[in-house]
Amino acid sequence: MLELCAVNYSSKKQCLIENICLSFASGKLYGLLGPNGSGKTTLLKVLAGLWPMTSGQIFWHGEELLKKERKEISRILSYVAQSNAPSFDFTVWQIVSMASYCHPGDFLKNKCEEQIEWALRTVDAWHLRNKKITQLSSGERQRVYIARALATGSPILLLDEPTNSLDIRHQLEIWELLKTLKNKLIIASTHDLRAAQHYCDDLVLIKEGQCVGVGVPQTIFEGSLINEVFSLKAKPF
Repeated sequence: MLELCAVNYSSKKQCLIENICLSFASGKLYGLLGPNGSGKTTLLKVLAGLWPMTSGQIFWHGEELLKKERKEISRILSYVAQSNAPSFDFTVWQIVSMASYCHPGDFLKNKCEEQIEWALRTVDAWHLRNKKITQLSSGERQRVYIARALATGSPILLLDEPTNSLDIRHQLEIWELLKTLKNKLIIASTHDLRAAQHYCDDLVLIKEGQCVGVGVPQTIFEGSLINEVFSLKAKPF
């Protein structure tokens, strides 16, 4: 169980995340929905420990997650950003192998290569393994970064618009993949309302830095809240 207790985040005297209280259960895929600028990315970065909370607590199985050592946090959660422009000319294999830095040496010797191959094949990127990351399209890079997150073996996956830049085939494959990872807790922000309705177990609605609704897709989309959050005059579909 991942629990957020009165989590706040402010930057330059502006409150971007306000009093977020949520519980997430393992084995579920959660969709994080909200308009641009609502705080979805901020919340994911705070959860990942990349941006420090102004106040509040985050617990994983009853222990404060972000008080742990960075390597231990990395063994618990993996974060895939919305945009990852490559800075170095690493190969795809090297990029995904970076997932092993948070594990002890025996992981490197006995499991690393097997785990990397599994992750790359899972996202349909095995054929790219010897290519430079700088030679790939944005969609191909996104699949590689998702593979790196999978290769850590962490029980929590935080994904910021994971299908952004992907063609329709790979969008569907990524959503299908996320749905099959039954042993993980997955939180994915998205603007794809149809995918969220079809694939997610539960939805969290964010507006102006606040959580304004939580529920199963059927409940969220049948009510008027989705229209209020996105300022829609008619049902999205």
